Amino acid sequence: MDEKDLSDLLANVKIDPSLTSRMSQMDNFKLPELMVLKTDIEAQLEAYFGLLKEQGIGMDSPLVTPDGYPRSDVDVLQITMIRKNVNMLKNDLNHVLQKSHVLLNQHFDNMNVKTHQKANDNGANSGDQPVQYAIPFAFISEVVPGSPSDKAGIQINDKLISIGSVHAANHSKLQNIQAVVIKNEEKPLPVRLLRDGQILTTSLSPSRSWNGKGLLGCRIQEL
Repeated sequence: MDEKDLSDLLANVKIDPSLTSRMSQMDNFKLPELMVLKTDIEAQLEAYFGLLKEQGIGMDSPLVTPDGYPRSDVDVLQITMIRKNVNMLKNDLNHVLQKSHVLLNQHFDNMNVKTHQKANDNGANSGDQPVQYAIPFAFISEVVPGSPSDKAGIQINDKLISIGSVHAANHSKLQNIQAVVIKNEEKPLPVRLLRDGQILTTSLSPSRSWNGKGLLGCRIQEL
């Protein structure tokens, strides 16, 4: 490989310099800026995975033959560089998510304080005015026909803002959804969704009394 070919290779697989620059400034970012950075990192990762897929290679596929020689059917150098960048971007994405969770907690803490203050100013019980969350944290990737989710009007690509008491600041990688669903089996759970830019509310009753698996009959994935 001559110097020009190597230069072209490096240009093809290097991390977008703007991502590196923004990561160095991340501590000063507000939540909307972090969400844009998260999306851009995910897009870069998707591009890298696409390059690996073109060569029929995954992150753990061997790059040497059983005899210990570099494989001739794939670009070993390119793949090695892509894998290195993927691991770096995964770490960056994890840092962004951690920072965004901190900011989300601060955001919702401030909302709670303002809600309690407003309730006190009005002479009302703060429990009478629950916080209305508006930031989605997951999306619906599958809805089984006839399932509790289907009956509740939930659709594919709906973004989940809250389900019961679970929202963006406390879902713990979606683990708390399972807990609240099991706890409320055969009971109506309030669900708040974002669909086509509009916030919708519905009631979902987790149940085993339908012809399918699970209590919800939908697939929920973290944003």
